Amino acid sequence: MGCPDVIIVGGGVVGCAAAYSLQSAGLSVTLYEREELASQASGAAAGMLAPICEAPDAGPFFQFGLHSLALFPELTARLRELSGIDPQYLPSGVLRVALTPAERDHLRQQVKRLPEHGLEWLAPDAARAREASLTPELEGALWSPREGHVYSPLMTRAYALAAARLGARIEIGTPVLGLAREGGRVCGVQTPGGLQTAGHVVLCAGVWTRFCAEWLGERLPLEPIRGQILALDSPAPPFRPIVWGEGAYLVPKLDGSVIVGATEERAGFDRRTTAAGLASLLEAAPRLVPALAGCAFRRAWAGLRPDTPDHLPAIGPVPGVEGLTLAAGHYRNGVLLSPATGELVKAYVTGGALPPYASAFHPARLLGDAGVACEASGAGVR
Repeated sequence: MGCPDVIIVGGGVVGCAAAYSLQSAGLSVTLYEREELASQASGAAAGMLAPICEAPDAGPFFQFGLHSLALFPELTARLRELSGIDPQYLPSGVLRVALTPAERDHLRQQVKRLPEHGLEWLAPDAARAREASLTPELEGALWSPREGHVYSPLMTRAYALAAARLGARIEIGTPVLGLAREGGRVCGVQTPGGLQTAGHVVLCAGVWTRFCAEWLGERLPLEPIRGQILALDSPAPPFRPIVWGEGAYLVPKLDGSVIVGATEERAGFDRRTTAAGLASLLEAAPRLVPALAGCAFRRAWAGLRPDTPDHLPAIGPVPGVEGLTLAAGHYRNGVLLSPATGELVKAYVTGGALPPYASAFHPARLLGDAGVACEASGAGVR
């Protein structure tokens, strides 16, 4: 078997999206994942697709997220057709609930900033008329009808199987141990089975991409942010929209569960769930939907979200290194940004046109002296 055009390192939602995008473009792809698909952050995500009601402004992150959101209806239908896996895309809408006057004022300003995207402010009675399960203690809610969610592990596997049906090789349980280089060009990867060559390598290993960068002598400031998450049985009657408020978001799934997430903790690479973390979610959930207090507990788990100092992903080449593209640092938006990231990776690999906002995500801003300065300042551009 000949060497592939592209090797992808990492089988989370971003790596699998890149594999699907590249293979769909006619390139031959091999993806290496050291564990199982969606075994890390992609498996501990609620799958929310909500760039509109979350965005503080109309900057690069908002533009990127909005473009990505628009890809989901056609993309998920195509993935379902190719893979036989339903990613469970639901344009459910999002209710961002205000429980205090300060939250109310903040969300009303959000509606005023982005009126062209369908946002609507609902007074308390109108919010409960839309969703009767909401707490009677609310001050109102922002309604965002265009947003929704997918089931993240299924979305990840659908990307991978669709890519495989198109001819990609998906190698599970195969760690990548290093990069192979010829001068200033990356020409493949080292695996336990030996050298695997390719015309291009894409690093999509989540927060572990920071260790992959060390193979190049680079320091990539990616920090693991632990997100604890849990699942409850859905109340009766169930609610349909995502309910998002102080301390928690609630995402009702087709399997009859409600995903409650998520903590944001600097705990290093510790993926354990904790009594304090789960208690905070179990306390916050019924403040938003009181009926959840009586719902059965299903399970709890955690993932490590890859954060950068400016909270924006690192997508693009490493300066001075040919044949290599990074796609990491998506923090809590990997699922949402996966389709557009796949497109962006394809553009870098094939030399295609880049959208105007791509420069905001270029890894050069995080590497070398720029990365040290960015980390020290904690600058945020989102």
